[in-house]
Amino acid sequence: MDSLLFLGYEGLVSLLPFLLVLLPAARRHPKRFAGAGIPLLFFGIYLSGVFYFTGAGTLYDLLLYSLDIRASQINLIPFSHTIDQTAYLLNVVLFLPLGILAPLLWDRLRRLLPLLGVSFGFSLLIELSQLLNNRSTDVDDLILNTLGGLAGFGLYKLWNRCTGGRWQLRGLPTSSFFLGLAASFFGRFFLYNEFGLASLLYF
Repeated sequence: MDSLLFLGYEGLVSLLPFLLVLLPAARRHPKRFAGAGIPLLFFGIYLSGVFYFTGAGTLYDLLLYSLDIRASQINLIPFSHTIDQTAYLLNVVLFLPLGILAPLLWDRLRRLLPLLGVSFGFSLLIELSQLLNNRSTDVDDLILNTLGGLAGFGLYKLWNRCTGGRWQLRGLPTSSFFLGLAASFFGRFFLYNEFGLASLLYF
C-alpha cells in the first residue's frame, strides 16, 4: 500500500502541473485542442514515467547531497564501459514513445531535425538532473535515448503512411509542448520529496 502511495505521489507531481498548464491553453484555443485531451493525457503520463524510471533529480536531492559533483559521476567517452545490452536496449525503448507521440500531437515536430533536437534536449535535461541525486551522467544514455527518439520517429512515419495521416492532430502550438514538458519536470523538481513523505508516514 505504501509503495502505491509513493508511486501515485511521484506520478501526480509531474502529471498535474502538465495538465494545469495545458488546460488554459486548450480554453484559449478550443478548436486546436479539440480531440487532443486523451493523447495529451497519455503524453503527460509518459513524461511522468520517464522521470520515474530515470530518477530525475529534485530540489530536495540538491538540499540533501549539495552540489558535490565528482569526476567519477560523469562519463563523456562514448561506449567506454562494458556493454550492458539490456540497459542499452531499455534506454532506446524509453524514448520510443517520445518519437511517436510528439509528432502525432505537434505539427512542427513532424520533421527529423526538430524531433532530433527534442530527443537530445530532453535526454540531456534528465542526465544533468541526475547529478543532483548523486547518480551518474553518461553520454551513452544520451546517445541511446536520442536514437530511441529517432527510432520512434521512424515508427511514426511508417504508421502515418499506413493510415494516411488520419490520426495526426493539427494546430497545436509548439510552445505547448515545451510548456508542458517544463511544467512536468519542474513539478517533480519542486514538489517531489520522497524522504519528506516517508517521514510523515513512518515517524
